[in-house]
Amino acid sequence: MTAKIEVIPIETDVLIIGGGLAGCMAAIKAAEKDVSVTIAEKADTRASGCAGTGVDHIWAYIPPVHEKMGYTIEDIIESHTKGIANGFIDQELLHLIVRESYNRILDLENFGLNFRFEDSKAPGKFRVVTQFHSAPTTLNFDGRDLKVNLTREARKRGVRIINRVNMVELLTSLDGHILGALGVGTRDGKIYHFKTNAVVTSTGRVNRLSRSLTGVWGNTRVPINETGDGRAMAFRAGLPIINMEFLSNAMYSIGNFELNLGSPRNTVQPAAAVVDGKGDILVPRTQFYDWDNPGEKREVSAGHGERPDYFALQDQGKGPFYLDLTGGTEEEIGYIEWSIRNEGKGSYFLDYLKNQEHFDFRTDKLEWLPNSREMAGTASSGLVVDKDLETGIKGLFAAGDEVGGLPWVCAPGAVTTGWHAGEMAAKEAMNRKSFQDIENDKPDALVSLCEGMYHNEDGLHWREVEIAVQNIIDHYAGKVRAEEMLLRAIDRLSDIEKNVTFRAENPHELGRCLEVKSVIENAGMVLRASVERKESRKMPFGFYRADYPESNDKDFFVFLAQTLKEGRVEFNKIGIKKIDENNIGS
Repeated sequence: MTAKIEVIPIETDVLIIGGGLAGCMAAIKAAEKDVSVTIAEKADTRASGCAGTGVDHIWAYIPPVHEKMGYTIEDIIESHTKGIANGFIDQELLHLIVRESYNRILDLENFGLNFRFEDSKAPGKFRVVTQFHSAPTTLNFDGRDLKVNLTREARKRGVRIINRVNMVELLTSLDGHILGALGVGTRDGKIYHFKTNAVVTSTGRVNRLSRSLTGVWGNTRVPINETGDGRAMAFRAGLPIINMEFLSNAMYSIGNFELNLGSPRNTVQPAAAVVDGKGDILVPRTQFYDWDNPGEKREVSAGHGERPDYFALQDQGKGPFYLDLTGGTEEEIGYIEWSIRNEGKGSYFLDYLKNQEHFDFRTDKLEWLPNSREMAGTASSGLVVDKDLETGIKGLFAAGDEVGGLPWVCAPGAVTTGWHAGEMAAKEAMNRKSFQDIENDKPDALVSLCEGMYHNEDGLHWREVEIAVQNIIDHYAGKVRAEEMLLRAIDRLSDIEKNVTFRAENPHELGRCLEVKSVIENAGMVLRASVERKESRKMPFGFYRADYPESNDKDFFVFLAQTLKEGRVEFNKIGIKKIDENNIGS
């Protein structure tokens, strides 16, 4: 490409960066106000984000169910804080999610999703199972086409959706207000220059920090285009990013075809057990909840005690391991197959098993294998926000997995924080009314950067650079970390940042180059935070420092925040917020 890149100016009252589950919910809510709303989505909102190919389960406080059980919002908060988050959670934001989750489920129902089934004995005809908490809180539902429905609802409300735009830069005023953002079209190669009064960033998790275990690019549980763009943009804009050290080690689940099933929780309830090669049970199957005798609760225990350490067992010669549904009834296996078909990538997975492998859950066991490393839900890395999800930049809000300090809030976190952030962003836009002029060189700098990649015959292909970064992370920041190794990794990553240039032959490759630049910035945050956390914090975090092998709650039961200030990275410790009973909203 030799022609100068065209810059497309767009004015919108509210800009949503990322059109996944949280982003779509934010746009739908914001559009209720008298404001213009635009979604800028890297892929296509009909199939983007962690919910892109479906969701079969969402947890919530469900009044028709839980009031009859005597189970309260406070019970869920205690259960999630202690049993899932190990205390590493912002309870104020968790309260928002728990108290609003059922209302958002009713909204999804109004948008065309089916949550009620005539064969259910549960109140409200819901299908409710035990997943995270000390009582059944997770609804199974027909969620395969969730994103299609949300896209339709957003468009019905007048939301403008611009797909195939990779957002790369936030634009702010000198006094700390959001003014706009810049993105690059990965189909047309144009620069999109947004001028706006409020932004919700919801670009999801960070993927591609580590090499896929199968060696197949794209075969990861987290969508391949979630490359931490929001965190990278926010970091460059001077905002604190927390919990980046908790890049997980490999975990066992469905191997080769990586997707989210989980056991004993999630999509393979109730018939699935995990067994070893001799048939000995490692994880027992669960049961359908007895709705004829509601009220029974489990003991709340800290951590993921139901999941064994498969790697330790393998080292003892006790593998292989299998997901075993063969003891299930026809009703139970049918239920699980329905759930899988609605969960992310599940319909493709079932078609592959049945049509290519001729596999049948009734007679065959599915091997349980390691999955690739990821910035998992346990990490709860992301941006620091207040109770209204606003960041330190006025008018910039975060939603979904972009929000730090909320482990394993998953789909309910996305729908509730997206909805609330959209509402807050619309109010901010209405208060500001007119657009401010943007006076900086970032648009011209982005044009120069992109043109330089097109014309750089000596530059590297984006995959070469990505593999180099992944090799650094996997070698120096693996299962066991130590300061000298981490510092060497930082040096090597710095060499890549300073010396490597990219080559792009077309807009698609340009987009991949920009993604890898985000991966590099996120990798740097992982390494620096790993140095700064001078302790070990084992399951479920999987963070082990050989030079600091013990946990240190006195100094490190905190969120570690890193902030870029005048070219230098500074760390500070953020105390973990608990609920302010006098100011929790309604």
